[in-house]
Amino acid sequence: METADVIAIVAATVVAVLVGVCVTLAVTLASALRSLRETVDVLREETIALLEDAADAVHTAAVEVERVDRLVTSAERLSGAVETASGLAYRTLASPVVKAMAFGSGVSRAAQRLRKGEPASPVPARRRAGVRRRKAS
Repeated sequence: METADVIAIVAATVVAVLVGVCVTLAVTLASALRSLRETVDVLREETIALLEDAADAVHTAAVEVERVDRLVTSAERLSGAVETASGLAYRTLASPVVKAMAFGSGVSRAAQRLRKGEPASPVPARRRAGVRRRKAS
């Protein structure tokens, strides 16, 4: 065996080992790619299900927000109506109620004086002077 034959045998052995390593790497890579493909498929299915659930939740939330918006709008209208009605009631009843309370207070005082037997209170001096001026002129 000559040197060239030995080199050829060594080279063939090295090439055979390298081919074996490459085949092993290719098989391992193919297995990893299959596993990755399966994982991606599972992830895709789960993601699609989650996105459908999220879309349903968003739709439900939009419906609820719309309903709450209608409720708030109705409450604002009612609040405005109540405010208007209470203002109108205040303006309508405030003056008569005050007058009725003043009248009741006056009647109460007069009744107390009559019970005690007190004479009616004299007309204040300012009023008498105003009455005299009117008569004189």
